[in-house]
Amino acid sequence: MALSDYFEKLSDAMDPYFGGNDGIDAGIIALIWTGLLIWTIIGQVIYIPLNRNLTRRQELEDAWPDVLSGLAESLRAGMSVEMALDAVANQRNDRMGKMLRGVVAEMHNSSFTDAMREFADDSGSPMIKRVVGILNVALVSSGSFSETLEHLSEEFWEIYIMRKERFAKTSGSANFILWGGSLVCPLLLGLIVSVFGSGKAGSFELDIDLTLLNQALVGYMLVLGTAGVFMQSIIVQRLRTAILRMPLFMFIAITTLLLSLKISIV
Repeated sequence: MALSDYFEKLSDAMDPYFGGNDGIDAGIIALIWTGLLIWTIIGQVIYIPLNRNLTRRQELEDAWPDVLSGLAESLRAGMSVEMALDAVANQRNDRMGKMLRGVVAEMHNSSFTDAMREFADDSGSPMIKRVVGILNVALVSSGSFSETLEHLSEEFWEIYIMRKERFAKTSGSANFILWGGSLVCPLLLGLIVSVFGSGKAGSFELDIDLTLLNQALVGYMLVLGTAGVFMQSIIVQRLRTAILRMPLFMFIAITTLLLSLKISIV
């Protein structure tokens, strides 16, 4: 099927969604809708593995303060660094515990600092890399390793708790902004235009030209879907992946508007 034939058939299929609300070129809507769909698919293909890596890194960073605290307690109990690391690793059944057990096994073939440096590289977390670098310097220098570890444990535990509290307080608002902008608002606006712009008011027939309004709604939905993603991403600090998620919610907003314009209770 030629591309022109595809757009012609899609335009004909979309025409009924604007019944009674003329002034919108169904061909342009079909082009926008198809472009967003293709962009969404490409964005999700890139976003899903990237988000999986970010989630794994976040999981390690969330467990890291607890690991530092456990190491500090084991060192205060008189254990050596290697024994303390082994004890903490065996207490955990998550991905962090698995990686730490790999560090313990690697220490038999290399030094503690080399094994920890490899662990930090595998984690992909800049935060973990910085902490491991500080610990390695403290271990090979004349400074107190246990004291440095204890201070780091306290500082990162406070940061972790503050981040958890911030996320708990803001995640609900962030998701409301995202789904409100891409789903609820298009649904309500489309319903209002569909009902009150239907050309009927009881027994009266009204001549209502909604050309400019419908054109503005289409553009507004694109802006609203984009703004919702970026506002939610800023709040939850996931701005780097916002551009990959943006077409999905623009597509949701446009599709919701098209469907809601079909609704009529008159």
